Amino acid sequence: MTVTRVQRPGAPAFARRLVQAVGFVFYLLAVQAVLTAAVGISVFWSGRIASDLILPTASTLLAAAYAAVGYHLRRHHLWARNFAFAFAAVSLFAFPVGTGLGLVIVGCLVNASRAGVFPSMRQEMAEEEPLLRLEPELVPERAV
Repeated sequence: MTVTRVQRPGAPAFARRLVQAVGFVFYLLAVQAVLTAAVGISVFWSGRIASDLILPTASTLLAAAYAAVGYHLRRHHLWARNFAFAFAAVSLFAFPVGTGLGLVIVGCLVNASRAGVFPSMRQEMAEEEPLLRLEPELVPERAV
């Protein structure tokens, strides 16, 4: 039995627009992380304590990751979709805004994946000989 999914005529185009919007959301998250890094730098300059550099360093790395995922997600790269799922899963625990944002990101990416926006990693297997072959001469002999 074969199951075929019927898509609406404009579903792939709508899914592409959703992925573009999710990529823009990741750009906004990168801007927010840069602002957090700026606040961390100002805290460091006010106290001059080395441990205060942890926040701006982590925020800068997170901003770079968000920007890279947003850029490559808008170009429909499969690895960026996987990282977007991971970032959305982590943000689900940041109640209430992160939960809503994570659900929206997951919903948009699932819709785009079903519409075929992202390339498939599945490859057709060539028909080869089976790995296990039963041959009649290998059947145990009957005891006499």
